[in-house]
Amino acid sequence: ESFFEVTQRKGIEHEYLDRFNFENYGGTPVLGISKPVIIGHGISKAKAFKNMILLAQKMIEKDIMQKLQSTLEA
Repeated sequence: ESFFEVTQRKGIEHEYLDRFNFENYGGTPVLGISKPVIIGHGISKAKAFKNMILLAQKMIEKDIMQKLQSTLEA
């Protein structure tokens, strides 16, 4: 049970609390590898999966992995 779920169940609503809803982010990137890998929460639903895919797409479009590699080699 997440902090976000507890606040929702208790009827506490504020846009700041949305930052704690993992589904809004999808997952966490694993850095230090050659291709984007996103780790998601085990109870992820469709919204989280969509956001994981969008995060991986953004990492590819912005060439994050190559920039990270170049920075580490410098």
